Amino acid sequence: MQRILAALWSRSPLSVREIAVHACVALTTLEGGSYLKKMRQMGLIRVEGWLKNHNGFTTPLYAPGSGPDCPRPKFMTEDRDSRGMARIVAVLKSHDHLDYREIAGIAGISANTIKNARYMESLLAQGRVHISGWRRNRRGGPCPLYSAGDGDNAARPSSLTRQEIMGRYRERQKVLSGVAISLEGQLKSMLGGRR
Repeated sequence: MQRILAALWSRSPLSVREIAVHACVALTTLEGGSYLKKMRQMGLIRVEGWLKNHNGFTTPLYAPGSGPDCPRPKFMTEDRDSRGMARIVAVLKSHDHLDYREIAGIAGISANTIKNARYMESLLAQGRVHISGWRRNRRGGPCPLYSAGDGDNAARPSSLTRQEIMGRYRERQKVLSGVAISLEGQLKSMLGGRR
């Protein structure tokens, strides 16, 4: 305990890993032996602050002396950051108007990671990207297109009416059945067979 206190008096605040290095104590001893917990109960040390990493404020920083512990700060969407999010912003700085699947392909990140980890929502809340437009997906639903920087988000388009949905369906069925004339066929008919 004396080495831990000496390390904290000379260099506080310190994380558990830093205490282990400066006090020459094994990290497993500090974590598993509950030394720090006992020292806090005795009033020898306290939590001075919290270290922020990509998962939030998860690492306590210890300082010598008694007193109330610093409460863990709330982790907000605006605080979130990761290497993947930085790659997304870098891609959007060089390419505009991309949906999340296109961003995933260029950035080399799984589209599921971008969607399920809610990267785009976090980046929007931080003002690092904005919705520059909308595109209809294959089923007709609106899909946001992102651009880098803080800007005004484009308004979400209204949903398709039942008539529009059925019109799209009929057009798809024509193409699949071969009844619809291809673009090449349309050009040939316009030119009258001339080249």
